Amino acid sequence: MTDFQDTTDHEVKADMAEIAAHKYREGRLTRRGFLSAMAALGILPALGSKAMAQANEIVVVNWGGRASEVLQEVMADTYTKETGIPVTVDGSGPSGGKIRAMVESGAVVWDVCDSGMGTALILTEQGVIQPINYDIVDKSKVLDQAAYSHGVGNYVYSYVMASNPKLLGGNAPQSWEDVWNTKDFPGMRTFRKSVRGMLESATMAQGVAPEEVYDVLNTEDGLKAGIDKFRQLRENIIVWGSGSASQNLFLQEEVAIGNIWSTRAHLLREQMEDGSFEVSFKGGVIAPGVWVVPNNNPAGSDEAMKFIAHAQDPELQVQWLEMIGSGPANPQAAELVPAELQKYNPSSPENLAQQIFYNDEWYAKNQIRAEEMYVDALIN
Repeated sequence: MTDFQDTTDHEVKADMAEIAAHKYREGRLTRRGFLSAMAALGILPALGSKAMAQANEIVVVNWGGRASEVLQEVMADTYTKETGIPVTVDGSGPSGGKIRAMVESGAVVWDVCDSGMGTALILTEQGVIQPINYDIVDKSKVLDQAAYSHGVGNYVYSYVMASNPKLLGGNAPQSWEDVWNTKDFPGMRTFRKSVRGMLESATMAQGVAPEEVYDVLNTEDGLKAGIDKFRQLRENIIVWGSGSASQNLFLQEEVAIGNIWSTRAHLLREQMEDGSFEVSFKGGVIAPGVWVVPNNNPAGSDEAMKFIAHAQDPELQVQWLEMIGSGPANPQAAELVPAELQKYNPSSPENLAQQIFYNDEWYAKNQIRAEEMYVDALIN
């Protein structure tokens, strides 16, 4: 196809989408019909019938897979039981681009979105998401670092130090400095193919105190030094691109040490033999998932906020931890976590004290350049 034809095709699709959005706003097209039209045009992914919700119910969107099933069971179905209002979980993925496109077209189909703080900051600047109504959502039921003007924490996860002591002669690294010590801790390591959550560990491996990491990375020398640590370790690194990939690297004993998500560590603790898996939150980087509400959501602002408030229930958040490894964002949940899970809970007081919070503002300013430098260090 020529560039001209490709451009024309895009313009035609955009025009058809505008027509569909106009009909939806006028009530001449149902939400089901609008979603189907967007899927047919390739603007939104094809969604299952569960996601084709009517305007008198709440649609919560997340990233699919097992997480969608757990969200439906733990948060959505319990809200329906409590209020009688149907809640449907759509697992098609609430990217910032999709949220913005819905709002700007005037055809919003999602009520509550499971987002991240970086995306929430961008959407806030673009003016397409609502401020959190803290008269309905309880600010005391969320970690201070996860309560924002236009987003509020729904769970937390961490970038953690995982290891297989069996491959390390019964030993396990106690710090990020140990991870870079291939003499005493031989074997392959795994790091994410994206710099987020990785650069912090390389900075701490130089002896930088956790609370000073982003101050150091704000300097040119600090950034270069952190990147250079990966260049030094390059021959011992296998990168992971997805949570399942990091998990499989440990299951197949291809790596002895890694920087992985705590949610995958939660699964590995049960899948690996005794003595073959350890996780440490020392020097971990904790990040919150964030609820955001698009402007003009179909169920209405108050109803979306009431659902978010419901999801703050500490008992429900502990169930979420038990089923999928997502740490409670509500500090009141900590004492309800079973003893055997405390070690794997990223938001337990003991683990929180050893970690730093992920700095989205730093990445907003520096990620593009840091990403390029990181990839260059890994593949030369």
